[in-house]
Amino acid sequence: MIRLMILGIYACLLLTGCNILQTSSDSHYDQVSREIAQIKAQAQKSTSIGDNIKITVNLLTTSIEDRFAIDTMTQRAFGDVTVTKHPDLLTQSGLQIGVAGEDFLYQLNIIKQQLKSSEETELFLVLADGATGNINIGREISVPRFFYFGQWYSGVNYEFRKAGRSMKVTVHKLPSGLIEMELTPVFSRFLSDGGNLELNELSTTVIASPGEILVIGGGDITGENVANALLGFNSKSGEKKQTLITVTPHIR
Repeated sequence: MIRLMILGIYACLLLTGCNILQTSSDSHYDQVSREIAQIKAQAQKSTSIGDNIKITVNLLTTSIEDRFAIDTMTQRAFGDVTVTKHPDLLTQSGLQIGVAGEDFLYQLNIIKQQLKSSEETELFLVLADGATGNINIGREISVPRFFYFGQWYSGVNYEFRKAGRSMKVTVHKLPSGLIEMELTPVFSRFLSDGGNLELNELSTTVIASPGEILVIGGGDITGENVANALLGFNSKSGEKKQTLITVTPHIR
């Protein structure tokens, strides 16, 4: 279709001039060549606009006892973050984010067979280049207080437990073919006016190849920190649970 369009316009330009104003310094051939080059560039640009980015999210929830079984394996995935706005704040938050190696899923599947209890949930997000979506983690918080060393809070107290936990993700397709993902922890219906608390100081940008696995977890599962509030909750029986998140981007 693009080739036919270019050939048609090329013929139009040669036969009729198509209302092109010819200057004294440029020949008619030069003007036609420039017009065709512009049409090609616009056509190539329009064919790339349709690319969407599909995000596959897996939430693996385990008990604290089982959680220790996967800690050693997941530690090798953390620390490979391309850009973090405030690395010191991310460390204090307890959150760990990194790109996993090629054998990550193989080892994780072996360990999952040894867990006493676990629950998996798979989510999908399809986002246009530059768009933002939310990875919903849960609706309850198990710790009554957590510390956030950011712009607004040094410690957060609350008496309610119903607050949405999520990660806001903004995606970009880079010219190299890699995918850039900016992740921000969010607590919804959290502020006194019912608004959302976005922990912007903990926003982290990770660059990954399509199909690579991004791992999000918490290093300290017992402390009063953001990681525990974001990834932890109590089951109906009162058992402490923790969630490990994997995020895999794909170009559609």
